[in-house]
Amino acid sequence: MKCLAETKPHYEIKFTKDARADVGGLDGSVKLSLRKVLEKKIAVNPNDYGTPLRAPLVHFHKHEFADHRIVYRIYSEMNLVVVCAVGPRKRGDASDVYAQLEKVRDSGRLAAQILAALELVKTKSK
Repeated sequence: MKCLAETKPHYEIKFTKDARADVGGLDGSVKLSLRKVLEKKIAVNPNDYGTPLRAPLVHFHKHEFADHRIVYRIYSEMNLVVVCAVGPRKRGDASDVYAQLEKVRDSGRLAAQILAALELVKTKSK
């Protein structure tokens, strides 16, 4: 059993613009599950509750819940997790969360959105 101090959030959670849109498209029960996972697991210890991804999404982690995935990047030095995508895993399908994220990454939009999230945190801390 974890003590209360271990379950307190240590990481701030931010969303990229596309990830926020992904969440907006989820039904209510999935949104509730997502919120619980983010608050009770990812914000507490994103490394232990996530699995590192391999190429071509190196430096990202995933967490599986129901038939959905959360794809995020950890910035330990800032105690920050940036959620980059949320969606269903549909291996081989164009709507697969990983295929969608790779397209956003390849377009350069992912880097710009992560930078915007980091800038929000920096501005807030000043």
